[in-house]
Amino acid sequence: MKIKKLVVNSLQEAVEEVRALYGSQAVILSTRVVRQKLLPFLPFPSRSKLEITVGIPDTEDFAQELKKEENLYQEINRLKENLREVMEFVKKQRIEKEEVKKDELEGEYSIRALYLMNKLINRGVSRDVAQKIVESACGYDFELKRLDLKGENLDSLVEGFGKNIKLIENFVEEEGFRVITLLGPTGVGKTTTVAKLAHLLKSRGKKVGLITIDSYRVGAVEQLKTYASIMELPFRTADTPYRLRECIGELSSMDLVLVDTGGRSHYNEIKVKELVPFFTKLPALEAYITLSANTEERVLYEAIESFSVVEPAGLIFTKLDETNYYGTVINVAFRTQLPLLCLTTGQRVPEDLVMASHEYLAKIFLEG
Repeated sequence: MKIKKLVVNSLQEAVEEVRALYGSQAVILSTRVVRQKLLPFLPFPSRSKLEITVGIPDTEDFAQELKKEENLYQEINRLKENLREVMEFVKKQRIEKEEVKKDELEGEYSIRALYLMNKLINRGVSRDVAQKIVESACGYDFELKRLDLKGENLDSLVEGFGKNIKLIENFVEEEGFRVITLLGPTGVGKTTTVAKLAHLLKSRGKKVGLITIDSYRVGAVEQLKTYASIMELPFRTADTPYRLRECIGELSSMDLVLVDTGGRSHYNEIKVKELVPFFTKLPALEAYITLSANTEERVLYEAIESFSVVEPAGLIFTKLDETNYYGTVINVAFRTQLPLLCLTTGQRVPEDLVMASHEYLAKIFLEG
């Protein structure tokens, strides 16, 4: 809409002039009385005039804008249709690829082997990892002309895991003074896992001491101190690397010293690197990266990379009870080739702890 101003003698004159100049679609938007000099160079005399503001619809521009808007909506609809076609094509390609892969596998493996492979895949094991594990438990059947399991499902899965998943063996039975520490992100359950391991080791006749360097989290010291009191274990608190060495020296008569660390975001590089001075050149150190089994797999790899500022001896997975897709445990152990120490299946201390074994892994995939 265009705006024009006119100065007239009366409202009636304004209406007639607006209609004559701009047509019937023009509208008077506002009026006001102004004083107009008879002679511009004299301060007087003056007379009253009426100033009107006229709105003139720009019909041509409006039509063009409307046309542009219609064209834009049409273009959007065309893009939506194209996107829908692309998505359908990608979906079809993926299905065809899966069908081709499935057909290839059916021609290569027996029904029993495929069944076991699907058991793993349905629980979150990557297809390539599942294939590798099952293939490790197969032999060539000349009658079927396919790879077939050499034994029953459980025995075959145990064999497949045994050839591909590393474990920390003889953890409890190992002799000599050792310092065990658990590293990992916040909220994965390191403190309760330390308490569970302490109880297990004590029940097997080991002399165990507990140390916490978690001075950040509210109640962290009291939590582990309470566990230590219940289990009648010596307990120390260390807030500096020097104090940690002193505490380890005070507990050097123990078989093992378990060190609990504060949780840190693996995205906070500075906080993670604060751990390095605590564990540099410690004697007989074993550092285990503790991860939650219900975490997205790519986040687990990021955490492992971040906390590897202290050389890891292996992995601990917690919260298996909080997911039905614990195939990530197998994927991470297979791809990193870091050995598994133990798994936790709940918050109860000391009950919900299982030392990692190929038999246990096979059972949870076959039986849940």
